[in-house]
Amino acid sequence: MYSYRKYVRYLIILITIISLSANLFFAIQLRLLGKKVSNSNIVISTRVESAIRDTMHSIKGIKETGAKEEMIDLQRSIQQLVLIFNSWVDLNQTEEKPNEALMRGLQGLETLRSAVVHNLNNQFSSRNENLTDYDIVFLDKIYEQLDRFSAVYNNIQGRVQEIKDPDNGDGGLGQWASNIEEVSKLYRHSRIPNEHPAYMPIDSILTRVDKILPELGDFSGSKEVTENVQIRDGVHYYEINYYTEDDLVYSIWIDAVNGFLRQFEDYTTDGKDTLVSEDEASHIAKKFMNRFESYGQMIDGVSAITDENTKNTIYAFQFIPILDNITMISDIVKVNVSSQGGKVIKYSNNFNGTIVPMSEVVVSLEDVEQKHSEQLLDMKYNGIAVVRSFYTHYRPVATYSYQSTKKEDIRKLYFDIVTGNQVYEAYSIYEPVSYISTEENY
Repeated sequence: MYSYRKYVRYLIILITIISLSANLFFAIQLRLLGKKVSNSNIVISTRVESAIRDTMHSIKGIKETGAKEEMIDLQRSIQQLVLIFNSWVDLNQTEEKPNEALMRGLQGLETLRSAVVHNLNNQFSSRNENLTDYDIVFLDKIYEQLDRFSAVYNNIQGRVQEIKDPDNGDGGLGQWASNIEEVSKLYRHSRIPNEHPAYMPIDSILTRVDKILPELGDFSGSKEVTENVQIRDGVHYYEINYYTEDDLVYSIWIDAVNGFLRQFEDYTTDGKDTLVSEDEASHIAKKFMNRFESYGQMIDGVSAITDENTKNTIYAFQFIPILDNITMISDIVKVNVSSQGGKVIKYSNNFNGTIVPMSEVVVSLEDVEQKHSEQLLDMKYNGIAVVRSFYTHYRPVATYSYQSTKKEDIRKLYFDIVTGNQVYEAYSIYEPVSYISTEENY
């Protein structure tokens, strides 16, 4: 019995020694790992600062020379900055404990990367590899924001654990991300690139709604108005939503610049069982459109969509104004009508009252077809059209228009008559109805 106890005592001592040795080993390894992480953090922190400076240097380079090589270098440097900052963020957070402040900063950098690699580069390419004044202003703004980012980064890199707590502040990283998103949005979406145009006050907008949609004047539910103007594809608008309890019943977009209706959606169900034909739906759509727009000539198109669950057919109409034999793609009006009850469920129009630009034809039709011969295979010339797009900075531009001759191909291409460059591409699912006039059909 004594011998057995002695062996147990030795075994316990041996296990204790092994345990202490293992703990010591792992403690040493953990300290070494922590030191390596710390060293990696220092190295990557230095690389972040270097990447910021490289990107700012690339901006100077493209502004000074305007060369394609400098544009490529700018894209490379901004992508490298995002990659390195992402690595630094990963080192300073875990999946279990993410650092929201750092992720917000990374989100801002991703927005900047997209604006440079896609938007700025596309503008540059579409203008025969030349920068416009708007592009220069945009570059100046992002240079300024990168300089600010450098200061913010130096402020937070030693406070990473501290800024995980929102009460301690984020060192300005969140505000910087919001600023870069605003800069990018104004460059990509504003009808005056890099700027906000003058907006109507919200009181005037609400008065305008009462005038153009008087049927909503007696609405008994709640109404929610966006405080800030929204911007998308050259349209600056206030969004007004109408609710019955928690259910959205109407949604309206009103142009913040001129007070015109840009979108109307009706989510109500009227319970009517009466079915309307395509011709009847067309009349309803035109009548609704004429409350807001009135054109002498238009091209009609329609696409019928059937809801497989309800078997209800939605007639989606597209109306394209014609001015002096020029197709005004910029001013397209779209109206969706339900076949069940004939209710207008959606109306949309981005621009109206566009004046045909007085542009001299610099590039001939033959030159365009020769330059873009591969793109224009199996496509036919469809006349002069006016478009607005990101590539025109949402200003009206006269173009040569083409559409595919293949039934399964729904592409339409538009080329600037001044530069010969493609400035717009559309995919139309609408079947033509007829060429009509106000006197005959309205």
